[in-house]
Amino acid sequence: MVNNGYKHFLNVKFINLKNTNTILPQPGQKTITVSGKILKRLEELYNVEKIKKPNLSFALFVSESALIEIERRRILKEAQLISLISLTEDTIILKDVRKKNRLVEVQIRNKNLKCITEEKFDCIHVGFALALPEVRKALNS
Repeated sequence: MVNNGYKHFLNVKFINLKNTNTILPQPGQKTITVSGKILKRLEELYNVEKIKKPNLSFALFVSESALIEIERRRILKEAQLISLISLTEDTIILKDVRKKNRLVEVQIRNKNLKCITEEKFDCIHVGFALALPEVRKALNS
């Protein structure tokens, strides 16, 4: 194994493939390339997260970060089609253009949100409602 300068971040091995039967990457895995600038930023973010989760590997951190970003982009795309209609002490009414301008009810109970329309605690409507400053203020009071 060669010291690659990333011993604290990556478990990277440089392998002489003539002396081993190892196939890289392993089946079900992919190798990616990122620019030095992005790698440095990922390492900085990883170091902060590693303090909170000491057993977190760099590969898992990058994988989770990519999945979170994909979900964030999907939510932002869908949220453009949702708007706030009304907000009371315990009910949020949203208009969802994706569902033919259907009105969607999200209820606030015990500082938790539930989409009554979809009967879920984690749908796009709950996420949209949580992003509203008025709702966050109500939940924090």
